[in-house]
Amino acid sequence: MHKLLLISLILSFSGGFFAQKNLNPRGKKHKDLFGGPQDFSNFQPRGIQFSFGPNYTFTKKSDALLQADSSMNGQRFNYNVNPTGRIGFSAQVGMAHFPLKAPKVNLFGNPYRLMSYWDWGLGMNLYGGKEKTTVNYTDATGTNILSTESGTGAFYNFYGSAKISVHKLFYLTSKLRYFIDFGIGANFDYQLGGGNRTYTGIHFPINERFQNPFVAQLNSSLGFGIRLKRGSYFIPGVKAPILGMYEWDKGSPTLHWFSSTYWPVTFQAKFIFLFKQKSNGCNTGSEEDRKKNKEYMQNK
Repeated sequence: MHKLLLISLILSFSGGFFAQKNLNPRGKKHKDLFGGPQDFSNFQPRGIQFSFGPNYTFTKKSDALLQADSSMNGQRFNYNVNPTGRIGFSAQVGMAHFPLKAPKVNLFGNPYRLMSYWDWGLGMNLYGGKEKTTVNYTDATGTNILSTESGTGAFYNFYGSAKISVHKLFYLTSKLRYFIDFGIGANFDYQLGGGNRTYTGIHFPINERFQNPFVAQLNSSLGFGIRLKRGSYFIPGVKAPILGMYEWDKGSPTLHWFSSTYWPVTFQAKFIFLFKQKSNGCNTGSEEDRKKNKEYMQNK
């Protein structure tokens, strides 16, 4: 589950080196809306953003062995608990903000922008999972299976969600049309529906636990961005929690349901549309004033 974070960190460090010419405010090119000097001619440094797409709950197999017990009429048995993921859906809408004075550090003699933009949103998540318990009744030696019995438990939980995140963009071409979008953020979810806790068939609720309705996590996202046109961007990518803050379970970013854990990974299509500048219908200043303002914005 931590592979996404590792890949994201590698890209963030390696991408920073080849993106320097676009991030240098002393450079000659001033077309970078996300990285270096920002030219928001005809656009505001903010806009609407929304994303949607399927998610999947990844799991890992767990096994347990239960020895003969007199309460089971002396019948010896063992059992396996095997979880599987289910496809769900996620969607959110909010705002994206591109600060004109983003924080910078001096890297190899060039000012390097630590953040390209930040965004926030409200939305919903539908997460699901399934667990199967298989019981093998054995003879006195515990080696020969006499009969088998199974049970299943399946669920879909519906969450209302709020999220905030900061993003860094690394351009892949000099024309600034394609880029990598790396983000770190936090999400706060609350279960509004679903939550099946019943099993069909046999199961042993020895290690059974159900996640608290409120969930707080740190998450990471990685996307491949395309500039559709000035002020419009399409960023397909993947997002997943990397640290669970609440309900605390040694920092695990998984959700616990029945006797298993589920790691929700979202495959999203994200869009950003910047707002156009509005004329106030009054005096907009002289041509010289507008020229000075444009030069000032380009060299921030």
